Amino acid sequence: MKNDIIKNNKRKIRDLLLSISATAILNIVIQFVLYPFLERNLGEERYGAALSVLSVIAIFAGTIGTSANYSRMVTSGNRDIEYTNGDYNLIVLSLSLVCGIGGMFYLRYLGISSVLSAVLFLLLALLTAFRYYSDVEFRMKSDFLRYMLYYTAISAGYLLGTLVYKFTGEWMLALITGEAFGIIFAFFASSIYRKNALRTSKSFSLVFKSMGFLMLSTLIENLTLNADRLLLMVFSGGVAVSVYYTASLVGKIIAMLSVPINSIIISYLVKYEGKLTKKLWSVASIAAAALGGIAFLGCYIVSPFILNILYPDLYVMAKVYVPAAILGQIFYFISGILLVILLRFCGEKKQFLFNLGYAVEFLAIVLIGTWQGGLDGFVYSSLIANAVRFLAVIIWGAFAAAKKPKASEQISEDTSERKN
Repeated sequence: MKNDIIKNNKRKIRDLLLSISATAILNIVIQFVLYPFLERNLGEERYGAALSVLSVIAIFAGTIGTSANYSRMVTSGNRDIEYTNGDYNLIVLSLSLVCGIGGMFYLRYLGISSVLSAVLFLLLALLTAFRYYSDVEFRMKSDFLRYMLYYTAISAGYLLGTLVYKFTGEWMLALITGEAFGIIFAFFASSIYRKNALRTSKSFSLVFKSMGFLMLSTLIENLTLNADRLLLMVFSGGVAVSVYYTASLVGKIIAMLSVPINSIIISYLVKYEGKLTKKLWSVASIAAAALGGIAFLGCYIVSPFILNILYPDLYVMAKVYVPAAILGQIFYFISGILLVILLRFCGEKKQFLFNLGYAVEFLAIVLIGTWQGGLDGFVYSSLIANAVRFLAVIIWGAFAAAKKPKASEQISEDTSERKN
């Protein structure tokens, strides 16, 4: 019987393994090669400043690319919207340029005022936004082999980027090289940049509207996810950013696994025509909690070994924060998986309102904690905020699953069952 289950779910298992492999390859290169390389060359203070710059890129450019990606995934099942590649390409292009130009003010705040740095920041913002968007066709077609190769190309670009940094002394070029490799791969392996790449459709405004709530929701999510680098940079300086990043590193790596897991979930849920049931939500919640428990134990065990190798100097200061920092990331990780399920059944507007509420709760708790306690206050207040987020997701899903369908929806379900 066990063999039959594996056989029947062979494709899903293969997709999951390819998807996790894609993210694993990317994060191994980033966390075990690229970032330690930058820390050794930049020093603790400058490395902390570089991490805060990358957080601005992730917050704004990452939001644009991710929103376009998820919007296209969701819109693909909407027959009322006939979009073109150009709709999404032009939206990502225009918004990422605005993001890049606006982000230059943060560079000036950090005292980085050279023209070259501003140009590199703009280019990195542009390429990052497109990199987050460029895997969309692979996900829509459930082509997870190309999905894995896409992230392998980005990883190869980052490795080459370390050599580019050695020759130029410009750390942003290391990341620009990686993002460029991914986009070049997507250009040849998919059609999103070759067919009607800059041609808009009559549904352009509908596409932009579809992205609207997702963009606001993702922006709020990314703001809270990267709050450590920004708040600690303001209140405690670059060294505190480096210390907390080190303490939470293994937890963040696990949290990043939500990307491939979410890709699998959303790619199958868009084809699912049923509604959210109590049984489905119970299974999802228990599975997420179990996954979180296993992940925490694994992270707690391996963190001392990994951090001692990658950041021996920073680990001396960071080790006291490791358990709380990891647990906070795990709460964020498992609630993110559950939120993708609720996105499918509850829609973008409700998800936006939930994330808005979470952002208010997170900032209220963490701002007070960081202001009063510095790095210590940030670590424990962010743990509390993410635990509250997880409980709120569980409660929201339980209410959504218990809600009775409208009469029209019930008729539709009954009709569907008769046809089957």
